[in-house]
Amino acid sequence: MVSCKWIALSIAGGLVCITASQAGASRQLEVSLPFAAAQTAVFDESFSNLIAQSTANSTLSDTDQDALDELLRQGQDKVDAEDYTGAIALYEQATGIDPLNARLYSGIGYLYVQQALYEEAIEPYQQAIELEPDNLPFRYGLAYAYIQMESYDQAIAAYQAITELAPREADAYLGLGNIYITLENYETALLTYENLTRVAPGNAKAYEALGTLYLLQEDYEAARDAFQRSLNIDRNRSEPYIGLAETQLTLGDREGAFVNLQEAVKLNPNAAEAQFLLGELATEQGDEEAAYQYYQYAVDADPTLIAAQAAVGAMHLDREAYLQATISYRNIIRAFPDNAGAHYNLGLALWGSGLEGQAVNAVLAARRLYLQQDELSEVDRADALLDLWAQ
Repeated sequence: MVSCKWIALSIAGGLVCITASQAGASRQLEVSLPFAAAQTAVFDESFSNLIAQSTANSTLSDTDQDALDELLRQGQDKVDAEDYTGAIALYEQATGIDPLNARLYSGIGYLYVQQALYEEAIEPYQQAIELEPDNLPFRYGLAYAYIQMESYDQAIAAYQAITELAPREADAYLGLGNIYITLENYETALLTYENLTRVAPGNAKAYEALGTLYLLQEDYEAARDAFQRSLNIDRNRSEPYIGLAETQLTLGDREGAFVNLQEAVKLNPNAAEAQFLLGELATEQGDEEAAYQYYQYAVDADPTLIAAQAAVGAMHLDREAYLQATISYRNIIRAFPDNAGAHYNLGLALWGSGLEGQAVNAVLAARRLYLQQDELSEVDRADALLDLWAQ
């Protein structure tokens, strides 16, 4: 068993702080999920139903219709094979036959997005919107592309156009608020979410978004009330339970937080943040076995949750689960390559696995980082470990 004196225990605390400061950002991404769903709807509509819709186009001659249907069939085969470039070429040919088919252009836009070619997606989405101005999924696709390009002014305009067409379209307000939060324009985000609660008072995500914003502003009592209102409307989603638990932890209500986190993982066992926070509570209570399980659930659900990787990594080391510890610390180093403690603990895990050369290199990397960061006591500890291994 690795002695605790050799483990860089401070790594977990430091990374927890980093992750906690990003908790609001992670929830913003969750709020954005409806836009991804809307874009998926564009994909389904564009490809799964396109042939049937095109067949109904009475303006084409039989010859043109047959040629269009064949291009669409070939395009679908390319999409199924994830040959998006080939599919785009076929759909562009199809627009030459049926230039008024908006779904062809939206499909091309979507396929560019699939390849992260967001700038190229703009024009086909705009062409689709010009042909069908009332089609909201097209506008969501355009907004998504602009967001990925960080063209926030254009994305705001795209969402505002949706709210003008459909004043009760909640996802557009959520999208606007999310952009304003990204821009740290919290006042406008608050006004946007408050407007959403007026036009859609029964929308649970509106209050969840408000709660997230209040969390970012460290107005914990307001956040608690907003998350509770979200749950009063809909108790079938894990996210508001997690948000409420976070506010309760900040306000010192450990028991209430535990109950809500348990509800969150009942609804969604893959709620990594909830599993991690349960691990933190179990650690506070001295229940290491329960904490170990919760942390493992968290990293299984989301390997990028670095705070959980740090916590479970130290516990892997203490239990001589060296392979698992190696995986945890490699994940941490990928996210934070300058974290000396992660390199140091990786060395311990590698040494325990019998990979002595790699272990020495990892500790030497840690020593260099400790020296750069003027952590001389940690340099001494690395030297002592290297001397021990050299005996």
